Amino acid sequence: MTLASTPEFAKIGPDDPRYRALSIGFNQRFVGEPAYIQLCASPEQVQGAVQAALDAGKRITVRGGGHCYEGFVSDNLGGTIIDLSPLNAAYRDDAMGGAYCAEGGCTLWNVYGAFYKEYGVTIPGGSCYSVGAGGHVCGGGYGLLSRKHGLTVDHLIAVEVVCVDARRKASIVLARKDDSDPRKRDLFWAHTGGGGGNFGAITRYWFSPEIPLAPRNAYLGNLAWNWSDLTQDEFTQLLGNYGSFFAQHSAPGDYGDLFTMLVMPQNVPDGNSQIVVEMQCVGDDPAPIDAFIAAIGKGVSPPGPQRMALPYRHLVSHQSPYRKMPWIEATQTLNGSGANQRGKYKSAYMTKPFPQNQIGAIWNALYAPSFVNAQALLQVDSYGGQINAVPADATAVPQRSSILKLQYQIYWTDPNQDDQNLNWIRSFYQSVYAETGGVPVVNGAVTDGCYVNYCDTDLVGWPQLYYKEGYARLVTVKQAWDPLDVFNHAQSIGSA
Repeated sequence: MTLASTPEFAKIGPDDPRYRALSIGFNQRFVGEPAYIQLCASPEQVQGAVQAALDAGKRITVRGGGHCYEGFVSDNLGGTIIDLSPLNAAYRDDAMGGAYCAEGGCTLWNVYGAFYKEYGVTIPGGSCYSVGAGGHVCGGGYGLLSRKHGLTVDHLIAVEVVCVDARRKASIVLARKDDSDPRKRDLFWAHTGGGGGNFGAITRYWFSPEIPLAPRNAYLGNLAWNWSDLTQDEFTQLLGNYGSFFAQHSAPGDYGDLFTMLVMPQNVPDGNSQIVVEMQCVGDDPAPIDAFIAAIGKGVSPPGPQRMALPYRHLVSHQSPYRKMPWIEATQTLNGSGANQRGKYKSAYMTKPFPQNQIGAIWNALYAPSFVNAQALLQVDSYGGQINAVPADATAVPQRSSILKLQYQIYWTDPNQDDQNLNWIRSFYQSVYAETGGVPVVNGAVTDGCYVNYCDTDLVGWPQLYYKEGYARLVTVKQAWDPLDVFNHAQSIGSA
C-alpha cells in the first residue's frame, strides 16, 4: 500500500476537530502547531509521508505513543507530525525466521496482549502500557521482568527504519544484528539504546524467536509507612535497607524473579501521605518477597496497609503481604500510565546504595517541602540482575553495573503553576547531587548517569550522561544514516 491509497481523513489539518488532540503529547506541557498530522498504517506510507514532508520543506517529527517526557514528538511549528498509531500489529513473522515483530505504532499493551495471548511469550518492557513501543524499545526499554530477562534491546535482532540520504530521498532500511553490511550493523546497534527521533522513523522491530516465555503467575504486594509515623532516622534506615538489599542481590540470577518500586511522594499537610513499596515476584514461589520484606523492615517501624493510590498508579488491594494472580492480570493491575497532565521528570542510575548526604537531601525535599504538591515524588526501581550480564558496549545502553534506577516526577494541570513545580523538582535534583555538580555523574562513586527515555532538557552534558563512551559511535551512525539531520530535536544525536 502506498501513500496515494491512504484515505483523505488520514491527513489532519488545523480545521479538523482531531487536530489539537493529535498535536499534544502525553505530557500536556507541549502542544505542537504542525501544518498537518499524517497518520500512517504501513512502512510504505511512512516512507511516502517522510518524502512528502521533505519535498515541501517541512520539519518532521515522529509520534508513536506520544509519551515523550519533553516536547520532542509534538513541539513542531509548521512542520509534519507523522503519527504511527495505526501501524500497531504485533505478531510472529515467519518471513523473519519466526522472530516476533512489533510495529512502530504499537503500545506496550498491544505487544503484551498479542504476544501473550497468541504465543505465550513476552518481552521485558515497561509497566506503563500505553507507552509506545516505538520510542520505548530504542531507548533501551526496561520493566518488571528486566532483573530476570534483561532489557528489551537484549532480545532485539532487527529493526526497520525509514531513513533519508544525502539526496533527500527517503527509503526503507532493514538493519539486522548480524547484518553482513557493517553500516547496517551500526544502524541496528544505534537502536539498542540510542533513543528515538535520531536516525529515522522506526516502522518495525523484530525480537528473537527465543524471547522469554510469559510467567504463569505473579505475586503482587505492597508495604506502606505513614510519613507522620516515620522519624528521620527511620527514613534513613529504610532507604539504607532498600539500597543494601539490591547491592547484595544485583548479580544475574540472584532474586531475578523479584522487582520492586520504592515510591516516596511528598509529605503533605493532610496527614494521609505514605511511602509505599510495590513488589512483584513471578513464578510459583513467593519466598523472594518474604526475604525482601524481612530485609527492608529492619530497624523501621512496621508497615501498615496502603490507604490510597499513588499519584499515577492503581491501588493493589490484598488481605495479606501479597496477592497471587495470573501474570497478564498482574501486568494490567500495575499499569502506571496515569492521567494526561503536565509533568517534569529527571533520572539517575545508581551503582551503590544511597550515601548519607543524598538521603538527607531526599528527606529535606520530601518531608517538609518548600512547595507542596501531592503529585511530587521520587521513585526508586530495583535494577541489576540480568541487565548487568551484558557488556557495556554490546548495546547502546552503557549502564550495565547499576543496582537502582531513580525517577524524579512531578505532575500538575494548571499552566500558571509551571514555574513553581519546575523550580521545586530542579532544586530537589540539584540538592541530591550537590557534591557532583548537580547531576548524577557517569562512572561516579555511586551514580552512572541518566536514562535517555526519561529525557530531561535541563541536563548539561547530556551526551555523556545518557550514552557515556558510546556517544561518539552514535554520532558516526547519525552522520552515515541521517546526513542532513532531518530527524532532530533538542537532544538529538550530534546536536551537542
